[in-house]
Amino acid sequence: MTNTLHLQARPDTPIACDMSTATDTPDERLHEYERLFEQALIRRERRADSVVFWLRAEPEIRASVDALVRREAACCPFLDYRVETVGDEVIWTTANPVTGEARAAIDVYLDAFHDLPDHAGAWKF
Repeated sequence: MTNTLHLQARPDTPIACDMSTATDTPDERLHEYERLFEQALIRRERRADSVVFWLRAEPEIRASVDALVRREAACCPFLDYRVETVGDEVIWTTANPVTGEARAAIDVYLDAFHDLPDHAGAWKF
């Protein structure tokens, strides 16, 4: 496994989450996030253009994060995703590369993503 996984944003895609081709349901994905955060979340930060999660760097955690990032990039390709292992931490950054009027729509998504550890088990679809 490489140290860095980077899935670049595709700015030509609509700013909308589309799970119509996903192999999991929204509920299943939220449960996966809940388990991941309960097991491994060290800290998180909301930056001006991104959300960063720091997680424990264990092989199964990194594999889980990589799988989630790939599925997120498939349904929300308008965001930029980067996962790196640095020392004993997996650092997952989801960034907003959009400028102009559309930027605010993505910032709302990033705000909710930052708050996901607080609510993942409570959200139902």
